[in-house]
Amino acid sequence: MDGTLPIIKDWNFPVETYDLWASPTVTGANEIEVPQSMARALVRTDTNQVLGVHTDKYKVLQHDDVVNSVMDSITSANLSSDYTVDVQVLDDGRKLKGQILFNDITIQPQKDDYIKFRIPFYNSYDGSWSFSVTCDGIRLWCLNGCTTPDTITKSVSKHTASASISSSTAKIKKGFELFLQSEDMYRSYKEINISGTLAGNVFRKLTKLPTVDIYNRNKFNEKQLTNLRSQWKYEKDELGSNAWALYNTLTHWATHTSDYKQPATTTRNRENQLANLFRNPEWYYA
Repeated sequence: MDGTLPIIKDWNFPVETYDLWASPTVTGANEIEVPQSMARALVRTDTNQVLGVHTDKYKVLQHDDVVNSVMDSITSANLSSDYTVDVQVLDDGRKLKGQILFNDITIQPQKDDYIKFRIPFYNSYDGSWSFSVTCDGIRLWCLNGCTTPDTITKSVSKHTASASISSSTAKIKKGFELFLQSEDMYRSYKEINISGTLAGNVFRKLTKLPTVDIYNRNKFNEKQLTNLRSQWKYEKDELGSNAWALYNTLTHWATHTSDYKQPATTTRNRENQLANLFRNPEWYYA
């Protein structure tokens, strides 16, 4: 697609806020109105589905307004007209996940290993996701999302009176500049040797559970540890025992979530984990 949106806008459906009433179990008893300050229902009126329950401080950001705002920002930033747009509506319309992938804005950390500039964005009606617009890269070798704060700008707005969906252009321009500057950083990863012990430390940091065993030792998600170790073996056989292989192991783990009940939510949570990890310039010593 050459910078155009799909004709069918599955995200453009009507929503309205309704007052709530409590129904006593006693036959014939009067219903009790729930104060608006405590809770109101956000209803999809074309299907009569309740998408969320919020207090009166909640501000509705329409999915359609979010998509149009992001597209307007892309036009205003004037980065390129060669991009593809993918917008998905999840959970009966409760969540919206979008992505703009620029086909002609790429970097090449190593020969034939390309990363495209990408702008993912999110919104929700159930309160689970804030409205957010991010700039990052996506590796073309196996479509790993490259989720590092060194190449990301991120704009987040909670659904309150102060929320704004019209201030993304500057963030996108800045993200574009940082993306182009990141090529040398990725190339430097190839020169950093990573042992199995160091890689294991990173994997345990990501899979640590909040509970401990009877000896007060940390517990880990063993399934995810196994997945990460298996992907690490594959990546280091392909790329060498270096930080670039470790980086791609982690982004593979974050973005390959199709087997989960809610893959978009799992991916988003894992990408946030990685963003926190990568805030340390020497994240590979975690």
